Amino acid sequence: MARRAGLTLGLLALLAGAAAPDAGVGQPIDWGRLPSASQRLVEPVVARPQISRDVAHITYPSRREIWEYLLDYPDFAADVARALHEGKYRLRQVGDHYEADDGRGVTGIVRPLLVEGGRRIFYLEGRYDTRWFPTLRGRAVVVLDSEYVEPPGGQPLAQVRLVGYLRIDNVVVRAFMVIAREVSERTFDGKVRKFFSHVERVSRRACDDPAGLLDLLAAEPRLSRERLAEFRGILLRRPLRRAADMG
Repeated sequence: MARRAGLTLGLLALLAGAAAPDAGVGQPIDWGRLPSASQRLVEPVVARPQISRDVAHITYPSRREIWEYLLDYPDFAADVARALHEGKYRLRQVGDHYEADDGRGVTGIVRPLLVEGGRRIFYLEGRYDTRWFPTLRGRAVVVLDSEYVEPPGGQPLAQVRLVGYLRIDNVVVRAFMVIAREVSERTFDGKVRKFFSHVERVSRRACDDPAGLLDLLAAEPRLSRERLAEFRGILLRRPLRRAADMG
């Protein structure tokens, strides 16, 4: 959950480092919901990706308002992740996008394009530097759909489906990706699910011990005090009990 940065910046690394062949595309993008400028960014990537991948059935404990707050403020989410030693991601807001660095060779920008109900669409553009292979330059689109289940008397659950599209911009790496596809197909799902295991640990901490989590975050001087105050209000707010649960 708090590794919201990994859901954008980290996914660029996953898509680049463990790319997979074309797969299902989840729920289709409603192009009418995107402004024309956003469509111009998204359409070339989604229409002609070298790689696309659909990863469904990712489930972990989380309240809707916690998860969506961190989606809305990915720079704060990245700071929370580092405070909990769940990542090295750094994001800095610059106008309508975020400058991003995952601490492992991926740098670029993350631009939120759509926030509508449980759906988020992000556009990413950047480079992946590694000592073993040529620098990868590319563009990616990430479509994230979240649904929520609240079993009576149990913990609320987030059910996430993620669809990623990657277009490689340098020719040499495109040729390499064709060769690497067979191995990539076997590894991509596993890497994404491992990533969300970190999400689950942070999310469970927020659900099970919100006060303890807030005490830890309060000791981090680099966290935005404004964001931390808002996050405190969300974590300590008791979810409303449904009439059916109250008998």
